[in-house]
Amino acid sequence: MKNAVKWSSLALAVAAGNGMLASSAMAEGEGFVEGASATLYNRTVYFNRDFRDGVDGNGIGKREESATSYLMNFESGYTQGPIGFGADVVASMGIKLDSGRGRSGTGLLPQEDDLSAPGEYSEIRGALKMAILDDTILRYGVHFPENPVAAYDDSRLLPNHYEGYSITNNSIDALFVEAGRLTDRSEMNSSSETDGAIREGEDLTYVGGTYTFTDNLSATLYGAEAEDFYDRYFLGADWTLPLGDALSLNTNFAYYDTSDENGGDGEEVDNQAASLAFTLGAGHHAFGVAYQQMSGDAGYYYTDGDIFLANSIQYLDFNAKDEKSYQARYDYDFEGLGIPGLSFMTRYIAGTDIDTVATGTQRDSRWERDSELKYTVQNGTLEGLNIRWRNATIRQDAAIDGGDVDENRLIVGYTWNLL
Repeated sequence: MKNAVKWSSLALAVAAGNGMLASSAMAEGEGFVEGASATLYNRTVYFNRDFRDGVDGNGIGKREESATSYLMNFESGYTQGPIGFGADVVASMGIKLDSGRGRSGTGLLPQEDDLSAPGEYSEIRGALKMAILDDTILRYGVHFPENPVAAYDDSRLLPNHYEGYSITNNSIDALFVEAGRLTDRSEMNSSSETDGAIREGEDLTYVGGTYTFTDNLSATLYGAEAEDFYDRYFLGADWTLPLGDALSLNTNFAYYDTSDENGGDGEEVDNQAASLAFTLGAGHHAFGVAYQQMSGDAGYYYTDGDIFLANSIQYLDFNAKDEKSYQARYDYDFEGLGIPGLSFMTRYIAGTDIDTVATGTQRDSRWERDSELKYTVQNGTLEGLNIRWRNATIRQDAAIDGGDVDENRLIVGYTWNLL
């Protein structure tokens, strides 16, 4: 799964339509105002991407920008009764701190025709929602979906979003199911929307859910149809086996099957993608390994958001045609050394057997190494302030995906609870 910077403190999962927190408030007898919440999140990002082989497709050898953003998220409660009504509002603004025509295009800010970046961009979106019998939520308007076949992207300054309608239900104990149709999409660095969730004019319909067998075992199944383009199915499972004395073994399996619909509108998308990951937790340490494989007539067709595969990481997704990739990862929580809130991660992924020509006679390889250090202030005036540094080194043939890249991201975030 792509390790994007999520707006977790804003509970955008509720905005995505899962409705679980809001329905809980309704069950407690809270109303439209009594059950409401509002937060304001500020994120400041410095982004540096250096193309070591020379230049990218726009003739730019280096992308380097910094910007700050504000996102206000208001979520109402529900009116009381067997059918409750509510509304949500999300307002956002991105502000340029530093940019230039010779280094724009990081995805933090919009990019004009002359490659310059505007000083700011902003938007406001909303949604209407309805809760039926406390366990079924209907939603129309802005969505931030977080499922394997429809996921928003939050890897830059502001999250992108979708417009559409959805329904979720958790009336059966341990089972969460949802369905929806997404009709429009915004980019992370834009205040406008495109007509279509995947490509121009192409809506996305999805259905699926997760069943939690025990606290340590769950299974997920989803299906989606991109109108006149592709059909996609996902099967996943996650199992944590306690081994005693702060030891545990987590196993995660993910499988995608994507097939052409009506010939894929002239674009080949037939693909089967699978990954299997194991993580050994040992106190404040975690050691992980993963294997991922692509098969079919093409690589995994990627739009935006997360791919729920083990080797979809900071820069690469290792999703090229026939690609096999291997990961080794290490995590450490510095609470073990008396520094709560500080953590470190490093990983190395190698991809091989990439089919780089239509005949399949040429094979190539690539690798990515990531490191991440993050700290959340635990107390005092700045309690909750989050600081995160992410570094990536990518080495690959220029014909595959842009050539060699060195990348650094510095992210600082803070949330105010307004209501």
